[in-house]
Amino acid sequence: MKIVDRKIDTAVQSYWRRWMNSLERPRVTVILSNFVITFFILFWAASLTTQLGYDLKKGIGTLIFIGIWFLISLVVFSGSRLMAKLGVDRVIRSALLLAAVIGPYFNLLAYRAWNQPTLSHILGFVGSILVFLFCVILDKVVLRTPAQPE
Repeated sequence: MKIVDRKIDTAVQSYWRRWMNSLERPRVTVILSNFVITFFILFWAASLTTQLGYDLKKGIGTLIFIGIWFLISLVVFSGSRLMAKLGVDRVIRSALLLAAVIGPYFNLLAYRAWNQPTLSHILGFVGSILVFLFCVILDKVVLRTPAQPE
């Protein structure tokens, strides 16, 4: 039993060291994308619940809202874990998820404004690319260390 305890203790200490070392790096894109994605998941769950015809304030509507919220969160978390297992960097994962969430809203906004499906799809695609580039550039700018005075 003591051998197993030592292996677990060593694994926990190793994880703890990696986590503590990662705290020194700023995570602007990760924090931004997690906030926005969480907000949109809640919005989508509420919207889908009301579109199904249930009231969020009633018992069954609340349960359906929680179920939809859980399923969407599970899909997003699974996609993020899959990208992590494939070796995609945390900043790139967050930028991809944020671009995937924001891009369709650019598409819908352009479609409602101009009622042209082709132009709206182009603008949604360009919007996704711009959000991705903005996130990566923002993270690179924040990671730069200022020059040390001599």
